[in-house]
Amino acid sequence: MDGALAPGGSRKKEDFGGEEVGTSRGSFCRIEELLPDAIALPFPGPELILNNLQLVYGIGPRTAAALRESGYDNLEKLASHPKWGAAAAEILRLIARRELRRLQGYGAREEELIGFFSRPEIVFIDLETTGFSPSNPLFLVGLLFFTGERPRLLQLLARDYSEEEAVLEAAGRLLSRFKVAVSYNGRSFDFPYLAARMRFFGLPPVKIPHHLDLVYQTRRFFRRRLPDCRLRTTARYLLAREEPDGIPGSAVPAAYHSFIATGETALMREILRHNREDLLVLAQLVKVIGEKWKEMTGHAD
Repeated sequence: MDGALAPGGSRKKEDFGGEEVGTSRGSFCRIEELLPDAIALPFPGPELILNNLQLVYGIGPRTAAALRESGYDNLEKLASHPKWGAAAAEILRLIARRELRRLQGYGAREEELIGFFSRPEIVFIDLETTGFSPSNPLFLVGLLFFTGERPRLLQLLARDYSEEEAVLEAAGRLLSRFKVAVSYNGRSFDFPYLAARMRFFGLPPVKIPHHLDLVYQTRRFFRRRLPDCRLRTTARYLLAREEPDGIPGSAVPAAYHSFIATGETALMREILRHNREDLLVLAQLVKVIGEKWKEMTGHAD
């Protein structure tokens, strides 16, 4: 049997190319991959928010378009305008002081605020669970983050149901390092699910100050171009990524249960590959959405 349980109920660490990690709540499998520089796509920079004239109270799409035609195409130039200059200067002061909550109050978008953070402060997250309700265990926390400019993909895997608690403890410690979480439907699914499972085991909640949930930007910018807003559909239409061979997301829970029952590591490798692909799509979507918002700031609705 491929990947059969070793005596004592644990699997060898080399089954998935990872290593066994011990925590105060037990052990789990940690799979880490240093990704090539080529996939380290640029994030939207601070120019996004500097180009958004509509952060100034009273400036709507038509006024912004007229100002751009007159040469006031960013907030720094607008600060010299006889009418709007003082208000633009106040927005620039908020930007300089990184008062992100107040900027959100003025209408700054999530994808604009990401420009305030360096790559090592940002983490992409994608969970694999055994159902839609957090009464069911989760078993895989997939993360993509940067060490300097180099991307790393990290997967924290519960090799059986008993290892979920250790995965959650390790994930909580790791996620607390970051300032921004990037997800796809994470506001409605991943983070509530993670929080519920943390509570179940009496673990402290994960607190990340900012969250960029790409499903909202995808719907806002591209809804008319997409037959649906599933992540894999978005990848196919916006990133020209072919639907990968392998297990679909809907089949992941059953595949995990089958893996637990049979010990066939081929099933788990398929799940890990599925999770990896989703994380890479998230990283690419940030660039596409940032470019779309930059394009829109120069045009009236």
